[in-house]
Amino acid sequence: MIRTADVVVVGGGVIGCAVARALGRRGARVVVLERGRVGAEATSAAAGMVAPQAECERPGPVLRLALASRAGWPAWAAAVEEESGIDVEFRTDGIVYAILGAADARVLGARARWQRAAGLRVERLDGRAARRLVPALARVARAALFFPDDHRVNNERLAAAVARAAVRAGARVVEGVEVRAVRARRGRVVGVATARGEVATPAVVIAAGAWAAALALPPGVVAPPVFPVRGQMIVLRGAPGALPRPVYSLRGYAVPRADGRVLAGSTLERVGFEKRVTAGAAAAILDAVCALVPALGALTVERVYAGLRPGTPDHRPVLGRDARCPGLVWATGHYRSGILLAPVTGDAIADLVTAGRTALPLRGMEPGRFAR
Repeated sequence: MIRTADVVVVGGGVIGCAVARALGRRGARVVVLERGRVGAEATSAAAGMVAPQAECERPGPVLRLALASRAGWPAWAAAVEEESGIDVEFRTDGIVYAILGAADARVLGARARWQRAAGLRVERLDGRAARRLVPALARVARAALFFPDDHRVNNERLAAAVARAAVRAGARVVEGVEVRAVRARRGRVVGVATARGEVATPAVVIAAGAWAAALALPPGVVAPPVFPVRGQMIVLRGAPGALPRPVYSLRGYAVPRADGRVLAGSTLERVGFEKRVTAGAAAAILDAVCALVPALGALTVERVYAGLRPGTPDHRPVLGRDARCPGLVWATGHYRSGILLAPVTGDAIADLVTAGRTALPLRGMEPGRFAR
């Protein structure tokens, strides 16, 4: 254990490691403390979508931040690959969103309209054009939206790559160390207490995902209301290339991997810190993706799992300095968008820690908004 640092980052998921990498590249001595294994929680349980258009249901602050992050993703992915030596399988082949009936047409038609009004690219496809992009798409899909600027990445590879890139930037990443409390003196951060002793530091970034609200904080400081949202997933195994790009419906999605796996998901469940997989959810996911792409029904079920996403009451991340305790910074609450928002979060938090301000669009993400 290191006993002093310029910055301690609590949490070693993709957000914590992206923050550590950005801080290290600015010259800070950074220690990442992860209670389990790096990237083993929400990061590994994701589908790897870099897809603000397919996944944002309305315009607003989250979309602005997501679009800023997506714009930086190609360069960020290339840099992380070079620094880590790991291919993160970043793909820019777009997403097909199938319209399976009249209700879908209304919902997705509205989404297309406000996105076009915002200057975003959305293509409406008839069934034949949609099946040129996804040949196995169900015949019931007589139309689809295509989001050509949405991307995807292998989140499992990304978790390892960003951690290695953070180390390459000078950060220390320590697994198996639980941070129990943030220490302060005269209202200012002075360190953290862990199961293996204390680390002195003037700055703490809490990037602990669904566990962010579990830390003991200095008197007068209240954690933002971050809570776990379970997402169940199924991994199918087929031949590489059988599904050429991600395909969505309002009931579920299927995301291909380069090795022939297809990730099928997902659920949104408020069940506390319970990660078990349920038969009902698995059946619903399989029903949804097989209705979307019937050929998926012939694939092998390789794995089922669940992860805990960090939710907030307004579905916005918690990003910024805590006004009640100088030196305390929050980088959590990313819900379903941690992979998408990793580049912009890393840079914005590093800006705030090292310069006290950022030009990136964090308005509406302030930690203190829940106390108003």
